[in-house]
Amino acid sequence: MSGTLTTVPFTILFLPLFGTIVIAFVCPRFHRVAAAIIANLAIFGSFLLTVILALTVWRLPPAAQAFTVKYPPAWAAHPQFWAHIPPLTISFELRIDPLALVWMLIVTGVGFLIHLYSIGYMAESKNYRTFFAYMNLFVFTMLVLVMAGNFLWLLVGWGGVGLASYLLIGFDTDRPAAVAAARKALILNVIGDVGIMLALFLMYAHFGSLSYKEVFANVTSAGPAALNWIGIWLLLGAVAKSAQLPLQTWLPDAMEGPTPVSALIHAATMVTAGVYLIARAHPIYDHAPLAAQTVAIVGCATALFAATIGCVQYDIKRVLAYSTMSQIGYMVLAVGVGAYAAGTFHFVTHAFFKALLFMAAGIVIHNLSGEQDTRKMGGLAKRMPLAFSTFLAGTLAITGIFPFAGFFSKDAILDQLLRLHHPALWFFATLTALLTAFYMFRLVFLTFFSGAYRGEHEPHAARSGTMALPAVLLAVLSLVGGWLVLPGHDAVTSALASTFADRSTLESMADFNWPLSLGTLALAVVGFLAAYALYERAPQMRERLRTTLRPVRALLMNAYYFDTIYHWLFEVPAYTVASDFARYVDPEGIAGVTTGLARTTVHLGDTMRGWETGYLRRYGLSMLVGVVLILAYYLYVAHQGAALGAR
Repeated sequence: MSGTLTTVPFTILFLPLFGTIVIAFVCPRFHRVAAAIIANLAIFGSFLLTVILALTVWRLPPAAQAFTVKYPPAWAAHPQFWAHIPPLTISFELRIDPLALVWMLIVTGVGFLIHLYSIGYMAESKNYRTFFAYMNLFVFTMLVLVMAGNFLWLLVGWGGVGLASYLLIGFDTDRPAAVAAARKALILNVIGDVGIMLALFLMYAHFGSLSYKEVFANVTSAGPAALNWIGIWLLLGAVAKSAQLPLQTWLPDAMEGPTPVSALIHAATMVTAGVYLIARAHPIYDHAPLAAQTVAIVGCATALFAATIGCVQYDIKRVLAYSTMSQIGYMVLAVGVGAYAAGTFHFVTHAFFKALLFMAAGIVIHNLSGEQDTRKMGGLAKRMPLAFSTFLAGTLAITGIFPFAGFFSKDAILDQLLRLHHPALWFFATLTALLTAFYMFRLVFLTFFSGAYRGEHEPHAARSGTMALPAVLLAVLSLVGGWLVLPGHDAVTSALASTFADRSTLESMADFNWPLSLGTLALAVVGFLAAYALYERAPQMRERLRTTLRPVRALLMNAYYFDTIYHWLFEVPAYTVASDFARYVDPEGIAGVTTGLARTTVHLGDTMRGWETGYLRRYGLSMLVGVVLILAYYLYVAHQGAALGAR
C-alpha cells in the first residue's frame, strides 16, 4: 500500500485534534485571532488531504477502493495495546472506502466554510478561543465516527460527537435556555448510545467480532431474528442522533446555540450520522427486512411530521430546524428501502443548501441584533441583498426547483421509491415535498417581503467578508451540486459502486423519470403559489384559515405536544420520586442509618472509656483473661481434632 494511503488518513483525522490542543494551550498567550486562524487552517488542511485521498482512491480498481489502516504502524502487530479482552481484540484502525470519503469531504469541506463564516459571526463573543476549540473538537469526533474501522471505534466517535455538540449548543452558558437545550440534546443522544451498545453486544454474541469486515462477511450466519434486533438497536442510535421520531425533540431546542453551530452540527454533519450508520451497516439491513422496513417508516413519518410543523413556526431558525428534521427523514427513508446511493446523494446536496440557509439566516439575525422572530422582520430583500439572494438560492434548492441541487437529489429518492415498489411511502414523501415548498417560501415572504419592515430596531448591514464568502460559495454549490447526476452520467452511483458491490442491483439515478420530475416540480410551484397567496396577496384569507383551523394550528405550534407528553411521562414521575426520597427516605432512612452508626460508635466509645481507668492491676487482669481465653480456644480446637481423628 502506498504511503499516501497509510499516512494521509491519520493526518486527516488528527489535524482537527491538533488544532483543538493548540488553541486550548498555546493560543491564550497570543491574540484571540490566532485561534480562528489555527482552527481554520486545521480544517482546511484536512479538507485538502481528503480531496487528495479521494482522488487517489477513486483511481484504484473497485476491489482496491476499500482498505483498513491500523495506527500506529509500529504497534499494529500488538493490537492488545489498544484493547484485549480475550477472546476479543480491538485495535485502532481506520476504514477508508467511497462511503467514508463522501462523508469526510462534506465534514471537512462544508465544515471549513462554516469555520470561516464563524470568524465574523462570533467576532464579538467573549469566549472566541473556546468556540473554535470546540468546533475543531467536533470535527475530530465526527471524523472518528466516519473513519472508524470497527463498530467499537464508531461508538467512541458517536459519543464524542454527542459531547462536542453538548458543549457547542450550550456555548452561551449565561443563557439558561441554551444550557437546558444542551442538556436535553445530551440526554436524548445518550439514549441512542445505549441502543448502539446493545447492538454491539448482539454482534459480538453472534459474530465474535466488532470489525466491519468480519461482521459483514459472516452476516448470513446469524438468523433473521438476530439481524432484525441488531438493526432495530442500531436504528435507535440513528433516531436519536438524526432527530427522528420519537427522539426528535432536542433538535428545535438546539437552535439556542450560535448560528454557526446550527449550520455545522444540525445541517451538514451530526444529524446525518444516523444516515451514515444505516448505510455503513447495509449488509445487516439487507438481510433484516423487518428492521429495514422500520427504518423506512420512521424516516417517512418524520419527514411528514416535521414538514407540517414547519408550516406554522415563526422563529427563522426553528423553521430551518424542522426542515432539517424533514430532510433527514428523506435520507433515512431512502436508505431504509435500500436506495443507498440516492440517500447519500441527498446528504451531499442537503449539506450545501441547508448550511447556506443557516448562514443566510445568520446574516439576517446578526444584522438585526439577534432577532429571530419573522413577525418582526419583513421588507429586508432590499436592505440585505446578500442575505436575500443566498437565502433564496437555498430555498430554490431545498424545494426542488430546476436546475438547483434539490431537484436532482429529492427526485432521485422519489423515483427509487417507485422503482422499488413502495407506493405508499412515495405518496407521503411527495406530500412532504409540497409542504416543504410551502413553508420555505412562506419563510422567504415573511422575512424579506410582506410589506414594510416590522421590527422595533432599525436593521444594520454590518457584515464581515468571512461571512459573505462562504454563503456565496455554498449558493453556487446549491446550484451546481445536483449536476453530479445527469442523464447518461451518474457520478454518485459510480463512486459508491464498490461500497455497495455486495448488492445484487444498485440503483442508477442517471435515467430520469421525467413525468415524476415534472410532477414534483409542479408541486413545488403549487407550494410557492399557496405561500404567495396567503402571505402576499390575500392576508385576510390567511386570517380566516387561522381561525377555522385553530385546533390544528395549536397542535402544530406545540409540535404535537411531544414535549408535554414526555414531561408528564418521564419528568414529573422522576421529580416526584426524587422529591419523596428527599422528604422521607433521605432523612428517615439514609440519614437514620448514618445517625444510628454514629450513636453506636459513641456508645462503644463510652463503654471502652469506662474500662480505661489507668490502673495497672486492671490492665494486667485484662491481659491474663485474654491469654486464658486464647489458650482455651486452642485447647478446644485440638480436642475436636483429636476426636475427629479417633472416629
